[in-house]
Amino acid sequence: MKKTFLHISEEFEYTWLGKDNGMIPIYMSEKLGYDSKILTANLKNDLPDSERGVEFIKVKRKFAFLSNFAYWTKLVKRYNFFKYLIKNAKNIDVLMLFHISRCSYWYAHFYKKLNPNGFIYVKADFNLAVYQKEWNIVNSKPKSLREFFRKRRESAEYNKRKKLIPMTDLISYESLEAYEFMRDSYAGIDTKGKTLYLPNGYDNNIIDKIKVKTLEEKENIILTVGRLGTEAKNTELLLEALKEIDLKDWKVYLVGSIDKSFISYKENFFKENPSLIDKIIFTGEIKDRKELYKYYNRAKVFVLPSRWESFGIVMVEAMAFGNYVITSNTCAAKDITNNDEIGKIVEIITSVGVTLDMPVVVASRISAKDETSVKTTLGKVEATLRSLDMKRPMLFIVGKYVEILSKKQIIPFLMTSEH
Repeated sequence: MKKTFLHISEEFEYTWLGKDNGMIPIYMSEKLGYDSKILTANLKNDLPDSERGVEFIKVKRKFAFLSNFAYWTKLVKRYNFFKYLIKNAKNIDVLMLFHISRCSYWYAHFYKKLNPNGFIYVKADFNLAVYQKEWNIVNSKPKSLREFFRKRRESAEYNKRKKLIPMTDLISYESLEAYEFMRDSYAGIDTKGKTLYLPNGYDNNIIDKIKVKTLEEKENIILTVGRLGTEAKNTELLLEALKEIDLKDWKVYLVGSIDKSFISYKENFFKENPSLIDKIIFTGEIKDRKELYKYYNRAKVFVLPSRWESFGIVMVEAMAFGNYVITSNTCAAKDITNNDEIGKIVEIITSVGVTLDMPVVVASRISAKDETSVKTTLGKVEATLRSLDMKRPMLFIVGKYVEILSKKQIIPFLMTSEH
């Protein structure tokens, strides 16, 4: 009889199948033969009934009209998620949760009450800087009424997170920096023996079948991919940097959905810089990964100016297609660029979201009289990846999720254990 793997992801959308929270359920099905499911609200209404062996359990949010003015409204909206979990908990062998959060705590709480022998895996999707900021708030002395209520809110969240940890059987961290900091404890709660360094990877099931273009075949394209205009993605920094650069015969493609708050900024940007209208192209969201990979394959340079990221799979995908990666100093940037060996990390002044480094670094990729510097860089990428052959599968191929978990003797245990 097949074991059952359930991932709860309220806001799951089709493009996430190529990300970590989609690929883990896929590989649990394809490589280990689990009956793999994703429980979701299907908010974008873009999910099939199943994909690559993963069944989508679609439930509606209750009282969707309620705003998140209080924490209890978030729980009320998730009524149908709790209902499904309570009904099926005894038949779920592995429960995967995303983020160490209050919501994850409540899912874990009901699951363990009904299935004490069940296995809980939390993929932390963890940003160390954000954690340290929250830690400082919780342990600070409020100096104003506003700070008092903020500490009260953060403390309530923090206390539930701490209660989640003892119920969890495995926690994985995406960056080496976060893993080394959190390896043995979380907020003073012992986690020895249950933490794992598990970097994200691309879906090699598709990419390995594509012929990656040589530098001579590529075009003078700078690429970025993500949820454009959100605070985290810091898209305005890239646009401000591009104003300072002579793009010559280069073009910039920004791929992804555009946040509503960013639309007016985008319109004003082109009004003030009409000469860039034909140079900077917003493609919109591309859900078909094969179509998306065509852009990676055409591009020479990939830029990710995020204010924060837990990992950034798009950087790994870009490297798979031989792009030179320019990234802000996010949590896993050092891991992905092998400490600046196969890309360039620029400092972001997060308080104002600007840096003098970004336009200089981007310009250096396009301003050379010939392409010698670009060729040297891309050659270095290839050589470094070859030299990291023992490391590359763990860092860059998502199929190794399964291998790493198996080495911890967690998956074999699950496959042979009885309810």
